[in-house]
Amino acid sequence: MSAFATALASAISGTSWRDAPTEVRDRVVDLVADCVAVAALGSARPELVALRDGLVRTPVGTATVVGSPRGWPAASAQLLNGSAAAADQLQDGHRPARGHPASHVVPAVLALAEERDSPGDDTLSAVLAGYEAGVRVGRAMGGTPPGVHDIGTWGQVGVAAGVARLLAPGDAAAARRAVELAASAVLLSDAATIFRGRTGGHAFLGASVQLGAALGSAAVAGLEPEPGALDRHLAAVAAQNWDPTVLTAGRSAYEVLGGYVKVHPTCAHLHGVNDAVADLLPLDAADVAEVEVRAFAAAARFDAVVDDELRARFSVPTSVAVALVTGRLDETTMTAQVVASPPVQDLAQRVRVVHDPELDAGYPHGRPARVTVVLRDGTVRTAAGDRPRGDADRALDRAQLRAKAVRLLTGRFGAAGRDVLDAVHALATGGTPRELGERLRAAAAEVPA
Repeated sequence: MSAFATALASAISGTSWRDAPTEVRDRVVDLVADCVAVAALGSARPELVALRDGLVRTPVGTATVVGSPRGWPAASAQLLNGSAAAADQLQDGHRPARGHPASHVVPAVLALAEERDSPGDDTLSAVLAGYEAGVRVGRAMGGTPPGVHDIGTWGQVGVAAGVARLLAPGDAAAARRAVELAASAVLLSDAATIFRGRTGGHAFLGASVQLGAALGSAAVAGLEPEPGALDRHLAAVAAQNWDPTVLTAGRSAYEVLGGYVKVHPTCAHLHGVNDAVADLLPLDAADVAEVEVRAFAAAARFDAVVDDELRARFSVPTSVAVALVTGRLDETTMTAQVVASPPVQDLAQRVRVVHDPELDAGYPHGRPARVTVVLRDGTVRTAAGDRPRGDADRALDRAQLRAKAVRLLTGRFGAAGRDVLDAVHALATGGTPRELGERLRAAAAEVPA
């Protein structure tokens, strides 16, 4: 049995949201709100409405699918809400771990907590436990092999850990089984499906949430993995540079304070570019002659001009053009109509993306980019992006996080979106996931699917 897995399990089983520092407690609540809000945005996408409609014959349950007025079994809610959280590239993330912890853990824990009518503080403890465990495993992995996306790898382990904390608080043996059982059956998601903007990529996250929750529940029930799965299996198939000492090193530091919340609806690799362009605004796109973007290797490969809004979230030229033409880059401008419009397509053709080897050293600690805009009168404007807005030492404050959640929730549900946000925050003061679910269903009943 791995000593690292045992130590990690002990930390999971003993995690208490109530006993955490105030800034940690606040960040967990804000991450739950962000995840629910981002899932609300994604739930209106046609492909996800179709997925939900395809499952509508599922028996009525007591968990909530964001955007649906009926009740669902927890497993269906986990699949659908996880898929919705991934769809618009506005989900949370953790740069050193290279993935999306809350987007995995929150849909899993909320569905089970609502089904079991768990208290709000127990729910938040499970979210914190899953987040911390998943990120530790992600950092230990040192990335994924070429062609493998992080979705469904360490995030799935985080899901199982959160489920074990929710269903068996204080049970280190159950937490150990959950971690190793999830590590025994990780998904190896195709990075190309995600990076090329295929809608199937949404379901990778939803499926890993559903699978991680099932394995966590199985572990709590007593089903045993072969010990050592973290080192023997997950490290062998999913890790690029496995270092298990990270699992226990510096456990007094909360990983949740080192994560990020996205400001731009694009792949995180593009955020240095997007930040730099935002710093150049406002500009009249008609005055722009050409744009040069210098980026680190992983970002520079996203150099194709595209005319599809999902693929545009993985395109440097197209996302830059959207921002310059509309004056901002958010969920209201990254639309099919805007992306395919002649002004955006024309300007995107004049955005040149260059790999700058000198910027490679700034990754993965940041997302470095240098943007030069040449105007038709010869004027040159420049800006730089390094650590993206919303990340770690540039984290959004509570007011900014609330503003994002309000914008997305009211954009989807109107005034009822504020009631949903209030119910999320009430988890910290005696509210329950069932009450949150009731607000979400009521909000969904007032708007078209």
